[in-house]
Amino acid sequence: MSTLQLRTGARVQAEAKINLLLSVRSREPGGYHLLDTLFQRIALADTVTIRLDVRDRSLDSRGFSVGPAESNLGWRAALAFASVARWPDHFAIEIEKRIPVGGGLGGGSADAAAVLRALNALAPRPLGPESLDVIASGLGSDVPYLTSELALALGSGRGERLLALESLPARQVMLLVPPFGVSSAEAFMWYSTTKGRSTRQRQPFLLPLPLSWKTVAGHARNDLEEPVFAHHGELATLRRKLEAAGAPIARMTGSGSTVFGVFESRNAMQAARARIDDGALGARLIETVTVEHVAPVEFL
Repeated sequence: MSTLQLRTGARVQAEAKINLLLSVRSREPGGYHLLDTLFQRIALADTVTIRLDVRDRSLDSRGFSVGPAESNLGWRAALAFASVARWPDHFAIEIEKRIPVGGGLGGGSADAAAVLRALNALAPRPLGPESLDVIASGLGSDVPYLTSELALALGSGRGERLLALESLPARQVMLLVPPFGVSSAEAFMWYSTTKGRSTRQRQPFLLPLPLSWKTVAGHARNDLEEPVFAHHGELATLRRKLEAAGAPIARMTGSGSTVFGVFESRNAMQAARARIDDGALGARLIETVTVEHVAPVEFL
């Protein structure tokens, strides 16, 4: 029996993401929106552990409430992998949640991606990239990116088609997380109501390559901000606070509700924090950093 087959567990730091750019291109007749988005991973992460030396299938999630197992993306990822690979029969998934739920940071998608990466690393016959991508795409538009080993990538389609980009130097990130989430379905519905229901294709959003943080700052946008801010004006206030505190990039990530600021240095972020009144924010403040390399699978 090989060394790989003897491994009975793995752990993955399931890193969150922010969208440095989100441009909605069109709305398909079926209702889905096509977009261009610039994904960037950050160090804020859930810890996902999978053990195979068990006699059943189980999920234990600690931290933020994520609801029943059958609706958990990590659980669904494990079932989907087992169905395609016909392995494993038994597994125990443990998730230590640190990524806020429903904030546009991709926490559930990151957990699903971590499960796929861990199981594939443990599998006696790993799935090929195409099979893994099919499973990931079926779980959500952010899951293919978070299953990849790309720190920075341009996503298109529904976000699942990826163009690998060279990582940018690490930057400090301040997250402002309100006590409520915004569902993607509502955000895109509000967008359609605001912009009309036209299915006419907009031109792809072109970024000059190679990228730099200065270039990203000049092109950063999120087409969902306007409709979401119209329903949640406090998010616009949070973004203005970050801009006033000196963040070169201040945006909402995904469909919200988290707003983030990117700073050139820790000193710059600390100076910005001193200018922001935590008590008046109405949001949880989290300090983190962008990553240049994706956290590897660790075997137990």
